Amino acid sequence: MKSSFYNLIATIGILSILGNVSPAVSAESSALIVQRTLVKNSAEDLFNSALAKSEAGDIQGAIADYTEAIRLNPNYAKAHNKRGIIHARHLKDYQAAKADFDRAIEINPNYGDAYYNRARVREFLEDKPGAIADYHKAAELYQKDGNTNDYQDAIKHLQMLQE
Repeated sequence: MKSSFYNLIATIGILSILGNVSPAVSAESSALIVQRTLVKNSAEDLFNSALAKSEAGDIQGAIADYTEAIRLNPNYAKAHNKRGIIHARHLKDYQAAKADFDRAIEINPNYGDAYYNRARVREFLEDKPGAIADYHKAAELYQKDGNTNDYQDAIKHLQMLQE
């Protein structure tokens, strides 16, 4: 992260020297650019760290990193989705998982995986109509994206619930 910070500062300095960015604007703008870049990179770095921790079995560490990534970028749908998976799969906290999936869907209404994961949680919460609706939406989005395997899986779950 430090190297990307220094590269950004060097680029801004070079642009100022070459006349593409006025020095008065670049000083003010560079602070905002650097701040946005660091926050974005930090959220992504934390997301990647959380993935690694989750795969290594450090569930609490993964939750902490996803939570911090979300604090830095509240609209990080993938972080909400992944944290929801951990809440459901490892902690059996289905209400917290559902809240994360709800937020991921609110951020990105075309996020098939979030609908699919919320459907799974709704099954555990014995919300059959909600699960059916979410599997249907997930299948629709998967089909639209050409994601055949996930589409077939969502349809399989949908059919099992409708029997």
